[in-house]
Amino acid sequence: MNVKNGRPSWEGGCMPDLGADWPGLSGAHAGGCQAEEALTLVVHGTDRLAAVQLAGQALAGGACSARARCLWRAITVFLCAGELVAADAQLQRLEGACDDRVTDFVAVLRAQHARLIGDLSGALTVLTRLVSAEVCPFTRRLAMPFLADVLVAAGKVADAEAMFAELDFDEVAGIAGIPRRLLLAVRGSIHLAMGQPCDALEDLLACLRLPATEPSAHFAVMHSRGLAALAARAAGRVECATDLAEQEQEAALAWGSPAYVGWALYVRAVTADTEGEIGLLVDAIDLLEVAQSRVVLTAAAHELGLRLVRAGDGAGARRELERAGQWAVQIGNEHLATKIHTAWRDATQSDPSGSLTSQEAKIAELARAGYSNKQIAESLYLTVRTIEFHLSNVYRKLKIASRRELMNGTTRQY
Repeated sequence: MNVKNGRPSWEGGCMPDLGADWPGLSGAHAGGCQAEEALTLVVHGTDRLAAVQLAGQALAGGACSARARCLWRAITVFLCAGELVAADAQLQRLEGACDDRVTDFVAVLRAQHARLIGDLSGALTVLTRLVSAEVCPFTRRLAMPFLADVLVAAGKVADAEAMFAELDFDEVAGIAGIPRRLLLAVRGSIHLAMGQPCDALEDLLACLRLPATEPSAHFAVMHSRGLAALAARAAGRVECATDLAEQEQEAALAWGSPAYVGWALYVRAVTADTEGEIGLLVDAIDLLEVAQSRVVLTAAAHELGLRLVRAGDGAGARRELERAGQWAVQIGNEHLATKIHTAWRDATQSDPSGSLTSQEAKIAELARAGYSNKQIAESLYLTVRTIEFHLSNVYRKLKIASRRELMNGTTRQY
């Protein structure tokens, strides 16, 4: 890659600098590579703040800012760290300054950003162009698994399967230099979405056994352990699912981004069979809203609505399903939006009595007895946020406005 008139460009119009020794992490330039150091921290899942700082320094100037490989790495770090505003700013800068021959490289990164913020329509537009247009073969092959993943997220699973079937798996992973881990993660997510959990689990476990590679910001790669947990649960392998979900939560907490922790809590909830699953989903939704991770946010709200239906909380279920439906429309997943609407309609037609669930009644009694939210949480092994969530439902169902009214009211038959 050269710099002409202050604008990055490649000789030959392709991506030899990025793909020369892909998927390795070698190839640092003279004087050290801050982008490589940052990506290494991502690969090990440690020190997110240091990784972001190094990536920012790499993009600020010097040798890194003039090399395509370093730009890829640095923006990948921003995406993995959940620094989506910073990633967007850097992508806008590159889109306005890059030589035309670099456009496709930047477009792949833009599509990853769009996928993470839930702009599935935008991601599909970019990736479809890259797959269909006369672009460098490496870029086209790289875009295809990315496009398949976005199609799954948009509910277009049959299209994803058909497109992925066109790939010669071994050829693309070998000759073309696209990381095998990326291909396994995407194929596993397709199997999972198609209701083939055993095939999904096989691919995703194989993915986890391979070393981490450069397109770590890809959703299926970032979340492969969690996806494997969901596949194991769907395949009836409960112990395996629980172990994988716990490992995913540990990794997420070590990394510390709200989007990753929210995802891990969602996985723990889906793979659990205890009352605490509702609390996990409530906490997950809070974090995912902060992170603007709308695809997982939609799935978590949908799951919470279904769990509330089973818990007998029709009003709470309708509220969560209504939000989930709105988000499904916003991200462009019409299939999921229809599915959520059906669940919302069923919840609306269910018993509208507004009686408290067993968990809500238990929490209400403790609150009336003078226990604080923290004390209730500790006694029931729940989070304070979960207690607040249940108490808000109690107030609504009992048509009261505060804890004081609950404590001062006459004895109720919950």
